[in-house]
Amino acid sequence: MLQSSYRLRIQISFSLAAILCALLVASVTPRPVDAAQPDPIASYDIQVALDVEGKTLRGRETIAYVNRTEAPIPDLVFHLYLNAFRDTNSLFLKEGGPMHRGYAWDPEHPGWIEVTGLWLTDGTPLTLEDMEDGTLARVELPQPIAPGEEIVIDVEFTAQLPRVFARTGFADDYFLVGQWFPKLGVWETEGWNAHPFYANAEFYANFGAYDVAITLPQGYVTGATGMPLSAVDHTDGTQTIRYHAGNVIDFAWTASPRFRTAIQEVDGIEIMYLYLPEHAWTVQRVLAAAEAAVTRYNRWYGRYPYARLTLVDAPDDGQGAGGMEYPTLVTIGAMDITGTGASRFLSGADRSLETVTVHEIAHQWWQSMVAFNEAEEPWLDEGLADYSTLRVLEDLYGETSSMYSGRDVRLGYIDYHRLSYLSNPRVPMFGRAWDFGLEYVIATYSKPLLAWRTLERTLGDDVVLQILSTFFDRYQFRHPTTEDLRAAVTDVCGQDLAWFFEGLVYGEEIINYGVTALDDHRVEFARQGDLIIPTEVRITFADGTSVIEPWDGVDARRTLAYPDSPPIVCAEIDPDRRIALDLRWSDNGACRSLDLWSLTALIARVTLSLQNTLLIWGGL
Repeated sequence: MLQSSYRLRIQISFSLAAILCALLVASVTPRPVDAAQPDPIASYDIQVALDVEGKTLRGRETIAYVNRTEAPIPDLVFHLYLNAFRDTNSLFLKEGGPMHRGYAWDPEHPGWIEVTGLWLTDGTPLTLEDMEDGTLARVELPQPIAPGEEIVIDVEFTAQLPRVFARTGFADDYFLVGQWFPKLGVWETEGWNAHPFYANAEFYANFGAYDVAITLPQGYVTGATGMPLSAVDHTDGTQTIRYHAGNVIDFAWTASPRFRTAIQEVDGIEIMYLYLPEHAWTVQRVLAAAEAAVTRYNRWYGRYPYARLTLVDAPDDGQGAGGMEYPTLVTIGAMDITGTGASRFLSGADRSLETVTVHEIAHQWWQSMVAFNEAEEPWLDEGLADYSTLRVLEDLYGETSSMYSGRDVRLGYIDYHRLSYLSNPRVPMFGRAWDFGLEYVIATYSKPLLAWRTLERTLGDDVVLQILSTFFDRYQFRHPTTEDLRAAVTDVCGQDLAWFFEGLVYGEEIINYGVTALDDHRVEFARQGDLIIPTEVRITFADGTSVIEPWDGVDARRTLAYPDSPPIVCAEIDPDRRIALDLRWSDNGACRSLDLWSLTALIARVTLSLQNTLLIWGGL
C-alpha cells in the first residue's frame, strides 16, 4: 500500500483556482482519439454448449492474437478464472472466505475450468502449465511472436459452473456465465500483466472482436455481450444462437427459460431488460433508471458506441449474480441490502434498485470503454462509476434523499459513503486490489466519490465535467492509468492539483476545519490534518448582515477581527458543505446564542447517522 508524508502547500486561493480553471475550460483541446475503432489485439471465435442438467460448458475457441508492441512475445499466459471456485485452496477463497458480497460459496457445487486441448492452427500441439493456484496458466511458444505478427491458436475446454457466486454461475434454470473461457492476459513492456484471481480483484483484458455460438435447449432466452446474428433450431431439441461483439474486452452471457423481455430505445440505443416474472414490478423502474443514466452519461462523457445495452435480472436465490458489469451487458437484481423485504422496494422509498442500475451502467463508460486495469488500480473504475452514480441519483431525487426517502427517514447517497469513509479516512485510494482488506470499499468507492464531489464543488461542476469528458475522449479504448488521469486534470485546469493526487490518491492525508473561538468582534478557526483545500468562512453579525471570507487553508490557524462591526453572532467554515471529505461538519460552525434550528438539525444528523450505521452493519 502506498503511503506518503508529502505535505501540501497550496499557494492559490479557492477563488483564483476556480477562475483559472473556468477560463481554461473553453480553450482546452483534448488530444483526439482516432475516429476508427482501435486495432484488435485479442479476438475470440468460440463455440460453446451448455448442459443445463450438469451445469457444465463444453467449448472450443480460436484465438487470434496480434503483437502490437515492439518486443517479441515468447509465450502466452491465460486466465482460468473459474478455478477460483474449485476448492478452498484458491487465493480467492483463502482471502475472501466462502462469502462474497453477502452470498456463500457452495462446496457441493464448485466451479472449475480445464483446458483439454491446445494447439497452433497448423496442428502443432502446445503444452499448458498451471501457475499460482490454477487461475493462471502459461504456454511456451515454439517461436516468439514478432512485432506486428499474428498468432492463431485453438483451445478446447470444459467448465463447471458454480452455484451463483462472485459474478457467475447457476441458480436452478438461471445461468449467468461470466469469466468462463480461457482468456489471455495483457502483454506490456515488462511482460504479461496477468495476476491470479484475488478476492477483491476484477479484470483487465485487451480489446478485440468476439464471435460466440451458444448451443442450449430450445425455449431458453439468452442475452449476451454484443448483438445476436442468428438463431437455429436443431432436431435434437437444442438451438444455437450466434452473437457478435466488436471492440470489447470481454464476453458474458445469460440464459433462462423464464426470462421475459422489455425493450426501450434511448438516444438511438436499444435497452433490453431480461427480467424474471416474479420481478415484473422492477421493469418500469429499471428502464427509467437506465434511460436517466444513458442520456446523462452520453451528454457528460461521450457517446455510447454500441447498438444495444442488455440489463439482466437476478433471481432471489441467485442474487450473487446481481450488480456486475460486462461490456454491453450488466446485471441488476432487486438487491434488498437491509433485509426488510420487497414491500420496501414496492413503496419506492428505497433507491437500491435504481442505484445498482445507474452504477452498473456507469461502468460501460469507465470499465468497458476506457478500460482501466481494475486489478492494479481499482479506484479509477469504481470511483468514477460511483461518482457518476451520485450525480444521476441527485439529479433524479435530490441530495438528501438520493438513496432512501421514507416517511420518517431520508438518506443521501453521499451520506451513506461518508459513513463508510469516516471509519478509516487515511487509507490511500491508489493501490492494487489485493493490497486492501476490509478497507477496499473505502479506497475504491467511498473515498473517491467524496474526493470527486469535493473537487466538483471546489473547482465547479462544469470544470469537472470538462475534465472527465476530456479524459474519456482522450483515452477511450486505451487502458489509461492514474497518471494519465492526472495529465488530463492538469491540461484542463492548467495546474497540478497536488492536494487531490498526492494528498488523497497516493497519500493518507485528512482534513478537518473547525471554529475554535468566538467573541463579539473576533473569530478563530483551525485546520486539523495535512490536507489543504481552499474554502470560505461566513461571518454573521447581530444586525443580520454577513460577509464571506476566502481561506486558502495553508496556515493551520487563522483569526479574523471586526472591531468596528456589530457583534458577531455566528461563524461557519465551508457553509455550503463543499468539502465532502471534512471529518466533522459538526464543528465547522459556532454561534454565540442558542440556535434552536441548528440544534435540531444537529440532533437529526446524529440520529440519522446512528440509524444508518445500524442499517448498514445489519444489512451488509
